[in-house]
This record gives sequence, C-alpha cells and structure tokens, in this order.
Amino acid sequence: MSRSWSRTDSLAAGLVALAALAGVALWPQLPAEVAIHFSAAGTPDSYVPRAVGVALLPALMLVTLFVLKLALAADPPEHPRTGPVVVLSTTAFLGVLHVLVLAWNAGYEVPLDGLLVGALLFGALLVGYTLRREGVSFT
Repeated sequence: MSRSWSRTDSLAAGLVALAALAGVALWPQLPAEVAIHFSAAGTPDSYVPRAVGVALLPALMLVTLFVLKLALAADPPEHPRTGPVVVLSTTAFLGVLHVLVLAWNAGYEVPLDGLLVGALLFGALLVGYTLRREGVSFT
C-alpha cells in the first residue's frame, strides 16, 4: 500500500466523517431499531440496533477507502486521475446511501424506489468512466 496520504485520501476521509456526523445529527430522531436493507419494492427487510445502523456504513466506507488504496497501489491505473475519481465517487456514493437510509428511518420522505436504479446507474457510469479513461476497447 502506498504510504503517502494524498489529497484524495483526505477528501474521502472527510466524506466518511460527514456520513458519521449525519448519523450523530439524526440520532435523536432514529428509532431503537433501524432498517438497513430494503427489498426492490422499497420495503425494509433487515433491521439492526440504532448504534449499529449509525456506525455501520461509515465503518464500511473507511474499510472501502483502505481496500481501494491497497488495490490502486498494487495495480496502479494507467491514467493518474482514474484512482482518485474511483475512490471519491465510491466513498461519496456510500455516504449518500447512508444519509438517505438514516433520513428514511428518521421519518423523512425518501423515494427508495429510485435507489436501486440510481445504484445501478452509478455502477455503470463508474465502470464506463474507468474503462474509457484506461483506454479499454471491446472492438
């Protein structure tokens, strides 16, 4: 793993901190058991204690940051901007999901039916960006 801490790493860590702060800010409004997973129809189907629901995704975001840092050090991309874009967009995506799920649990109107489509679109765009930036061609 690269030993140097980059600006991208700092920005991604800031996104993790913002996601954690969102959980702290919404804590009083959250029920004792929070939904963390929803069916394709938008119905909650998995619950955890509030503390786990608030801490789980920021912890996963932090682990993801370090896994991506390891992966990019082991196999650096051809283009120098590919890694930072992947790291920041993935961290931001997870942070947005965290805030939306917490907001739903706190009683705010959150259109969950669009989350699955949004997640699939995000994934397709990120893969497409990476393949294009790295010069991968399927022709």
